[in-house]
Amino acid sequence: MTEIPQTVFSTVKLRQDGNALTIRIDRPEAQNSIDSVLLSELRGILTGIEENTNIKVVILEGTNSVFCTGMDFRALTSDVEGKLASRDSEEYYELLKQFSSTSKIIVSKVDGRVNAGGIGFVAASDIVIASERSTFALSEALFGLIPACVLPYLIRRIGYQKALMMTLTTQLYSCERAYELGLIDVKTDDPDNEVRKLLLRLTKLETQTIKGAKDYLEKLWIIDEHTKQLAVKTISELAGSDQVQTGIKNYLSTGRFPWEGK
Repeated sequence: MTEIPQTVFSTVKLRQDGNALTIRIDRPEAQNSIDSVLLSELRGILTGIEENTNIKVVILEGTNSVFCTGMDFRALTSDVEGKLASRDSEEYYELLKQFSSTSKIIVSKVDGRVNAGGIGFVAASDIVIASERSTFALSEALFGLIPACVLPYLIRRIGYQKALMMTLTTQLYSCERAYELGLIDVKTDDPDNEVRKLLLRLTKLETQTIKGAKDYLEKLWIIDEHTKQLAVKTISELAGSDQVQTGIKNYLSTGRFPWEGK
């Protein structure tokens, strides 16, 4: 069996067990938020294993009761012209696209908090398993942002109206409610056991079969290059606005949401 290269990463930890590769997001100091390095490392890992037919399943997980909390606000506050937001949004979108097009089955194993851009990871995954204590929120609108890159994949997973509701309400959803919406596929008190049971079936598939199924399904859906351009343009314009910058800086320094004042 071909082993993955033993590369040292700064934002993730890898573990290979047979035909499955586990990627653990490991930024506990930043609540597993998404920055340029995380995007680069995740994209590089998926690209690097694409031709490795021994790896059939990629399991994405978090740490310390946090799966992923979305964009790293600390970096965003130094991005007054929206250039970083534009670059990272494009990389983030391309990562979600990789989830959908890779010859590996992407399984998100959620055990804890998922917020904002983390919802995109969940929505773009092929299978989502979540513990009963997990929570889910799409909170961008609280800060004057729009989850532009998340929405194409969220709509594909749960439908237009439910995605609109999650965007506008910004509320925290329980695991049970997320299951009802179709955001997750399996709710359980033992995610590890559910993953083990899934692997017994998933690892029987050939990578070309997985890739063929994804390629066919992609042709049945409407996410295209124009979608990406629109999403990236929307985020970069909003991220560089005075209103969004002021609201985020105030939140980072005081913990107050924009409507609560300074």
